[in-house]
Amino acid sequence: MFDVIVISHGDLSKAIVETAQMIVGEQEAVETFGLYLGDSVDLFRERVTEAVRERLRHNDVMVVTDMQSGSPFNVAVAAMEEHRFRHFTGMNLPMLLEIFSSRPYCSLEEVSDELVGKTTETILDVNKFLEEMEI
Repeated sequence: MFDVIVISHGDLSKAIVETAQMIVGEQEAVETFGLYLGDSVDLFRERVTEAVRERLRHNDVMVVTDMQSGSPFNVAVAAMEEHRFRHFTGMNLPMLLEIFSSRPYCSLEEVSDELVGKTTETILDVNKFLEEMEI
């Protein structure tokens, strides 16, 4: 089983992990980081990079960030310059559920290979869906 680090703006990382755990159960080896208004991005980068470094000593690591090009994403990308781990962005609840439910049985690479395909299926234009159902 690989470790997971979830990084976001504000409380999103903590809240989404807690919500996912309500559904799939308590998770081990999961750490969250939130960047708040007024925080030093440099200090945040140091904290995240140290967490990645420490977790990689014992296990493979997947990092999940809230959105592309935001500071949490950029901090994770900066950590990728010196550490090797998998990084996915655009997190949502189905993505975390897939990660948490698969990681006890699948390797980091197996989950990574399947993750994007499975999570794109979770986005649905409900208006179009309902229109098609009426046909």
